[in-house]
Amino acid sequence: MATQLVVALLALTSLGAASELDCKELVKPLVLDSHSPIYGKWVLNVGSWDQPDLKKDLATVNSSWVELSSSSDSGVMTIYWADRLNDDKCLQGIANATISGMTTHTTFIINGHTSYHDGKYYETCADCLLSEDTTLLPDGQSKGRYIFLFTRTGKLDPAELETFKKQAECLKFLPEYHFGGTDLCPDDREANTTTTPASTKETATPSSK
Repeated sequence: MATQLVVALLALTSLGAASELDCKELVKPLVLDSHSPIYGKWVLNVGSWDQPDLKKDLATVNSSWVELSSSSDSGVMTIYWADRLNDDKCLQGIANATISGMTTHTTFIINGHTSYHDGKYYETCADCLLSEDTTLLPDGQSKGRYIFLFTRTGKLDPAELETFKKQAECLKFLPEYHFGGTDLCPDDREANTTTTPASTKETATPSSK
């Protein structure tokens, strides 16, 4: 009996170690520099959250895309984003993110409201962008976290979705998901050659940042 107990405990220990090793392989933060594979335009495919109250904000978004660009300052990245809401209105704007090692710090001003965000990026599938977004309260405390998986095309293979779910689990997100649509907002920059940094514009045709 004692031998069986020892074998059972060793098996459990082995499973726990294997699980921990899997997460180490699944969740590898990216160091952000001019050679990082994060730049370009990305379409939101799926997202999750770690606090139940965050679900309602993301659920208002029908589709979303972002474009990340490096700048002449190696410590700054430009984020242009566009969200189509469920009422078929679009909200889009631009903001600068400061880069510190593997973390970004961004201030968004949306319809006169300011929100602060810390971001991290992780290794993921080819032509994919995996980002973790921590929304900060005015006192600097965390309101909660989102995790987003973007792709170049907005399409995602089932195997890649399963990998995302495992990565989200490793990072302690809830097993609940919001999927982005393919009816994307047009890029207002194509019609307006000048855009004020950190500003937003609503069109007739935002995700809460």
